[in-house]
Amino acid sequence: MRISTATESIRKTSATDTNTRSRHFSKVSSDSARTGSLNWMASGGNALQRLVEAQAEELKKQPTAENVEDEDAPRDRSEATKVYEMACKGGKNPLSTIRTVPKVPYGHMAKDGAISYNGVVFVCDEKTNSICLGDMTDKKQVINIPLSGGGHLKVNRANIGQLSKAIGMFCPEDVNRILSAIHLDTKLQSMQHEVEDLEASVGEEIASDDNAAKTDDH
Repeated sequence: MRISTATESIRKTSATDTNTRSRHFSKVSSDSARTGSLNWMASGGNALQRLVEAQAEELKKQPTAENVEDEDAPRDRSEATKVYEMACKGGKNPLSTIRTVPKVPYGHMAKDGAISYNGVVFVCDEKTNSICLGDMTDKKQVINIPLSGGGHLKVNRANIGQLSKAIGMFCPEDVNRILSAIHLDTKLQSMQHEVEDLEASVGEEIASDDNAAKTDDH
């Protein structure tokens, strides 16, 4: 009986000690976990919070689509919008300051309807897309030369000497066209003169024969 009683007493004491140690361990573990959480919040938690806040500030600084659209809006206005706004304000039409495409060859050199180069003056004729040198009244005396960029150079035969002084104004391809046209015109003119001289001589011979025949009749 004494042995059983002693054994039972030892079991109760052991269980009581075990429960006490378990409660103590749980309390210690809970306190440690709470302390660890507080320490993490004080160190790592604050660092993470600062990182999140920094990223949020960076996002605020980045331009949004609306801001970009607002900033670029003045640059994206069309010419029609500008014209309309200036018309409403009664201002000068901005299109009037835009340079127009030249309507004659070498028109970028023109001023007040004429091109002056090395003392030689070419008159611009927008109706025929031509630049003219000399008197254009008698079309038979004018050489019409097509140019490489479109349009024509019209030169009176009496002004070919002047044209030679301004030949540097033309591009190489147009120089070749001008020289070829003048050479061909000179050849044609020479042939025409020969024909005219031949016709004149034939006419003189006919007139001479007629006169001789009349003399013989008398």
